[in-house]
Amino acid sequence: MNKIAKIVFGLGILCSLVLFPSCSKDSASTPEPIATPEPTQTPTAVDKRETFTFSSNGISIEGEIFLPSEYETNKNLPAIYLFDFPEQISGLNPNFHVATDEFDKVIGAVKNIKLNALVITMSEYKTNEMILPRDFQEYSDIFKSMTSYVDGRYSSNTSRTFIARGNEANMVLMTLFFEEPEASVFQNFIATDALHVGDMQAMLETEDVPLENENKKLHYSNTDEARNAAVINAIIELELPWLEFESVTYPNMTFENGYPTAFTDGIKFIFED
Repeated sequence: MNKIAKIVFGLGILCSLVLFPSCSKDSASTPEPIATPEPTQTPTAVDKRETFTFSSNGISIEGEIFLPSEYETNKNLPAIYLFDFPEQISGLNPNFHVATDEFDKVIGAVKNIKLNALVITMSEYKTNEMILPRDFQEYSDIFKSMTSYVDGRYSSNTSRTFIARGNEANMVLMTLFFEEPEASVFQNFIATDALHVGDMQAMLETEDVPLENENKKLHYSNTDEARNAAVINAIIELELPWLEFESVTYPNMTFENGYPTAFTDGIKFIFED
């Protein structure tokens, strides 16, 4: 190749590098890195409270339910039903302070023993005093309607506990001992510092209590042993083969401050082997 041809050939290569730099190994563009998407974080489950409305005998009644965080992934949780009318105590005895935190204390008791359970209560239904046994059927129907609603809307777990303090605790005891077995919707019962225990004792000694029933559990507690001794003995003397019964007295507590401990001990008795 002569000198002129070499020069022309060299100029051609130079032009190709200038005009088409992408063909040069050194000037080749580096591919943009592919961005890695951030991992999706699952929201943390939290405890919730909800209100709901159910119907009983044509009357609309409002209820409230506590749903633990576990409910997000497990709908098959046991249910604890609290019967609480704040105005009951003040109407029966003006010396008693009204307790407005029983729902919170039941929830606290559930958390104390690390139990995953629904807690349900009924909002105010009436302002007048409940009188037993006259009003038993009315309130029995209400709780049957409420359990039916909760079963259909929240959980169909058949473990249901009925819990109450004071005058409402008499409703718990009447439901356990005098409701027809085939009509029963509760398996477990917690009653603390029941009022009118003399009337309950008389009923236990004179009325018919079913001798056959599904297995039930009762935790009965009080802060006045002398006042409750007779009704406790009446329960023991029934010798019911279907009833597992525990009685506890809190001598250093009062009606006004004993119920948080009673709720915790009662729920522990019901759910712990």
